[in-house]
Amino acid sequence: MSGQPLIAVPCKSLAFGKSRLAGLLDQPERESLCRGLLANTLRLAAEVAGKNNVRLVSPDAEAKQIAAAQEIATDATNWPDLNAALSGVRQHVLTSGAWTELLVLPIDIPLATKESLRTVIADDAVVTIVPDGRESGTNVLKIREPSLREFQFAYGDHSFKVHGDAAIKNGWKLSIHRLEDLSFDIDNPADYVRWEKR
Repeated sequence: MSGQPLIAVPCKSLAFGKSRLAGLLDQPERESLCRGLLANTLRLAAEVAGKNNVRLVSPDAEAKQIAAAQEIATDATNWPDLNAALSGVRQHVLTSGAWTELLVLPIDIPLATKESLRTVIADDAVVTIVPDGRESGTNVLKIREPSLREFQFAYGDHSFKVHGDAAIKNGWKLSIHRLEDLSFDIDNPADYVRWEKR
């Protein structure tokens, strides 16, 4: 086993990502933004865990090319939604025997640092969550045994509460990190403006 989690980096179609920013950026600009966010996120994950412990989770052809350029493999199965895709990645983790933990790292957390990611990786809780700044969504999620087999991914509205409640209900040790550089995400125009100023 690698001693590192498998870091799964989900990515929607680059051409249709960040549609909530349509009032600020046109389609080519949004696509360019997503392209840059993806490349930076993959690079960061590889620097922290090693490229063999990173997987792009996307059916998008250009996203796969970006990952391949960094020698990062892709889980390209075209699942119906993010939760199903992550369940598929989890099954790969369980059957491979190469990892005992799975960490989900979205591409739209542009302030993420190696230090903050290492803080999450080092946490020995069964379920580790970094919520977004609104404490509504789940920005970073790490699961390990015994939750690895049974955890139900619930990305969507109020996923932070749903994921945390699931851990508590199952008696899994839960750790919550409110780290500014991981809690900030680009979700709406105000977020983008704030990030651009920084």
